[in-house]
Amino acid sequence: MSLTGWFVRRWPRAEPPEPAGAAPAIRWVIVDLETSGLDPSRDVLLAIGAVAVHGDRVVVSDSLELGVRPEQTSSRPNILVHGIGEQAQRAGVSPGEACDRFLAYVGRSPLVAFRAGFDRGFMQRTLRDHRQARLRNPWIDLALLAPALHPRTPPDTLDGWLARFQIGVEQRHQAISDAMASAMLFQRLLAGLPPAERHPVALQRLSAQGRWLGGQA
Repeated sequence: MSLTGWFVRRWPRAEPPEPAGAAPAIRWVIVDLETSGLDPSRDVLLAIGAVAVHGDRVVVSDSLELGVRPEQTSSRPNILVHGIGEQAQRAGVSPGEACDRFLAYVGRSPLVAFRAGFDRGFMQRTLRDHRQARLRNPWIDLALLAPALHPRTPPDTLDGWLARFQIGVEQRHQAISDAMASAMLFQRLLAGLPPAERHPVALQRLSAQGRWLGGQA
């Protein structure tokens, strides 16, 4: 069974039908990347996972999963860190194709990630190097938004927030599975906000507050 199929079975309510006559909802794109290391100026992108949230609904059918082929495969010690083997790396698409498919998938949607500065830095560099392009979409950092909304002794990891909201994930530390987990967390956070606050400007404002309430960039 594919990860998407497992996700639908695990959370059957994640993707309810759109109410008849409902106004168009904001399409958020939740992103997670796997990379060869932590330095966006030197390390390279290895995988992209993304899933859309329409309004406050996780829409599993609107998702993207890409392996990215590096110019040189990782060393064995490095593979033990990120878990993407040499064969999987060689089977990925080229960085340029990954950029094209990511840009087409994202469109103008606001982007959401846990530790968004990391994902944003890697994507910006990859786009610049391979397509002379730049993402101008707004970003929301879940690591800042979550403590802004739940400030009392907040966790500082994605695993900690998943546990706090009792979001069970069977598979972690893969781009698409972590994007799915982050989407479920984002859905829970949106549920605690009035509809008027569920837009990028308001969430960025709340995230700025979260920087002083336990979140880290």
